[in-house]
Amino acid sequence: MRLRSLFLCAAVASLSYVPFSYAQTDVFTVNLTLGSRGAQVTALQQALNRDPDTRVAANGPGSPGNETDYFGPLTQAAVIKFQEKYASEVLVPVGLLQGSGYVGPYTRTKLDALAASKTAVPVATSTATTSTATSTPADPAAAYRIKDYEKTDIYAGDKMLQAIQDRINSAVETTILTRGATPLVLPTISASDYPSVSIKSMSPRAAPARATVSITAAGLSPDSTIYFGNDYIVRALHRDLLGNTSFTVPAIPPGRYDVAVRSGGAISNTLSFIISDPKAPAVRLQSVSPATITFGAAVTVTGSGFSPQNNVVMTTYQTIRDLPSKDGTTLSFTIAPDNYKALAKVGNGSTKIPVTLSVVSDYGFSANTLSFDLSI
Repeated sequence: MRLRSLFLCAAVASLSYVPFSYAQTDVFTVNLTLGSRGAQVTALQQALNRDPDTRVAANGPGSPGNETDYFGPLTQAAVIKFQEKYASEVLVPVGLLQGSGYVGPYTRTKLDALAASKTAVPVATSTATTSTATSTPADPAAAYRIKDYEKTDIYAGDKMLQAIQDRINSAVETTILTRGATPLVLPTISASDYPSVSIKSMSPRAAPARATVSITAAGLSPDSTIYFGNDYIVRALHRDLLGNTSFTVPAIPPGRYDVAVRSGGAISNTLSFIISDPKAPAVRLQSVSPATITFGAAVTVTGSGFSPQNNVVMTTYQTIRDLPSKDGTTLSFTIAPDNYKALAKVGNGSTKIPVTLSVVSDYGFSANTLSFDLSI
């Protein structure tokens, strides 16, 4: 009788858990979203149905034993529950606070990890209370560090745009240097010469970690990612019901970053973005000298809030990057915009071209602009 009682207790205990396992690991090899079809959608529904917290449906299509190969609203809702259940591993690394229903790299990794470890999940209530401790990473930036397979040239889009400008400048220069003897024939520029994804704007352009930033861009796709320099990446964009797109500022060191979007293998142009620090000084411009500058000559800008490295001077016709400032109050550089090189060669210095400049440092964008004349 005692043996029978022990057997019954063991049997009841075994019914409290169903092993979460698959025949193989790395089951989910592609991203899945609303409208997706295929065997991986079926596997996804089966995985979700093994946990009552994330069950696709109680009965009918999508319910346990009735999984389908279609990723519909019920599957999306179940994925959201799954993502929010494992938020520290699935949502936090990409800066999300709520599930999106999109099965991307982090969601797939968690599904595969559960499969590989044959993690047991409860399917029946118990009087015992199980608590799951969520640990905070010692280094919050670790979740945003670029992995080897994610590395890319974030300036590829800028290089494509520069190549177009170089071709135009070359054609114009030939005509100018021959003083019109060679007719101006502009090169043929096709759509394929431009990056297939481009950033138009971000708002705001400076914000603290975990803030929400709106982004306007062309060529975005569900797998679009945002690069912050060569070291960090945001792996998910948010899109609301009105089609507005945004991202969450990653928890990485404050400072200025060149930001680019990668979409379907294509890289956009870059824009400067500041992850702000409330203790950082404001960037203000005081003066530029000389007031009239010869093409190719040195320029000095004075002000405050310049960072030791990584300053950018943006002028009407030229952007100068990675400028140092030893004292935080001065920047020196030469002004020689490519589109005026030919005119500078044939000019006598009597033509004055107005130029406006602003500065971006690790601390922010300058609150004002300065102007000077370029003499060619």
